[in-house]
Amino acid sequence: MKLKLFSFLALTAIATLSAATADAQPGRSSPSFDGWTVDCGNTGVCFASAFTRTQSVWVDVRIVRDWQAEAQPLVRLTTNTELPQDGTLLVQVDGKQIESLPLEQLREMQSSVTPPAGFRPLGGEGFWYPTGPATSTLIEALQNGKDLSIVLPGTNGAPEIAVPVPLLGLRASLIWIDDRQERSGTVAAMVSPGQEAATDAPHAVPVVSPDQLPTGVAAVWAANRLCSEIDPNIFASLNAVRVPLADDASLYVIPCGAPSAYNSPFVAILSGKDGAARQVHVARMSEKGPIASDLIYNARWIPADMQLVSYFKGSGVGECGVWNRWSWNGTGLVLLEEATRKTCDGSEPDLSNWSSTWPPKNG
Repeated sequence: MKLKLFSFLALTAIATLSAATADAQPGRSSPSFDGWTVDCGNTGVCFASAFTRTQSVWVDVRIVRDWQAEAQPLVRLTTNTELPQDGTLLVQVDGKQIESLPLEQLREMQSSVTPPAGFRPLGGEGFWYPTGPATSTLIEALQNGKDLSIVLPGTNGAPEIAVPVPLLGLRASLIWIDDRQERSGTVAAMVSPGQEAATDAPHAVPVVSPDQLPTGVAAVWAANRLCSEIDPNIFASLNAVRVPLADDASLYVIPCGAPSAYNSPFVAILSGKDGAARQVHVARMSEKGPIASDLIYNARWIPADMQLVSYFKGSGVGECGVWNRWSWNGTGLVLLEEATRKTCDGSEPDLSNWSSTWPPKNG
């Protein structure tokens, strides 16, 4: 047993050392473009969003696109203010009204929209914009405009409220999504579509219940001494995924017990086409060098890069803790980067300023 453990740790250390020569990696936080934030979920669904407010009223405008080749962009509007049962929501670009949406009809059509798997709506009252040509027309108008205004009807005789949304960063945000989903230059690109046929974007398959786990994976998961029981509803909310791999293999990134106040533990399990499964351990850094770990905290899978990110929060704010990035190399997860911050002072989290513990600094 000691020999096997030593061999495993040695291989882990070698794997981490090989990562020192890796190319520069994406940033530790989601990028933003002049007020628009972009990101992708564990399944490969991507979005661009702008959050703005007028006094106490805020509006979130979000363009969402799933990974399937045929998936069309969706637009979602969310606000924190109470809206009347009747009334009309107005959409204006550069002062020109391009859409008038009766709230009653808008609410009625929501059931006809199927949200992408893994999409998590914001709190407040949210609406999917009418799909199909209406959404395409809106996105084109937004790309060509400078300022969007969402005009919300007032309640009980109160005046309407116009919430401005700058559009300067939208085009760059949509280009980012096209690139991450490998749609640039295809007929499906949102910006400057080309002639190439659309294909599925890099993706993973959602796992919403332990019942979806194959027998071998379920056995490894249940046998882990660190994993406690988890409520099925909580499991469904934690964005577990199955990553399709070559030769009919799959990598499962699944919750390992109930979440704590700040952190949700996960494990990675590799399943072969023959049904055999094993847990995939990950390397972390300690004061004496790399160590093997079972758990990945607040796991995020990045389909476009085949990378896994862990963000262990030392507080509810998340301004302290440990952040890791690993890359799938065909057989295991190679440590590419680790950063830490030990001071928990309630400041705004800024992962870019955390101290790097891997790779080591030259000199």
